Amino acid sequence: MKASGNTYPVQFSVKRAADPDQRMELLGTVVDSGQGKVFGWIAKLNEVANSATVKRFPQLEAQADADQEFQVSGYSNGTGAGGTYSCGPLKSAFIPERSKVYLVEFQFIGSRCEQHVYDVTQPDQRISVTSVPAV
Repeated sequence: MKASGNTYPVQFSVKRAADPDQRMELLGTVVDSGQGKVFGWIAKLNEVANSATVKRFPQLEAQADADQEFQVSGYSNGTGAGGTYSCGPLKSAFIPERSKVYLVEFQFIGSRCEQHVYDVTQPDQRISVTSVPAV
């Protein structure tokens, strides 16, 4: 799970179909460091400062059970240079396949946001994954 398009923090929560407690489990917070958009040393400084001081990371990982619905919720709010902002929670639900790697990306696009799921088993390909209705 990762965020892109802005350096606002995003909280990710997950829920597995087989979990006895069906409440969303907070995994943590991610922040896009700006890698590729700002000078490399600034992006690295952002990553170190976020992970060391406020426990925000460039990405989070979670184990999903094959053939069982997996839900991911992304949420972002706070105060930025342009004032306060809020986006989400956005939910994605999909059924992972065995031996596949997935990326859930929370994308800031101008004043709005979107969340998408991709199959990234082949590192040079991003294949969009169709969501299932969340239960």
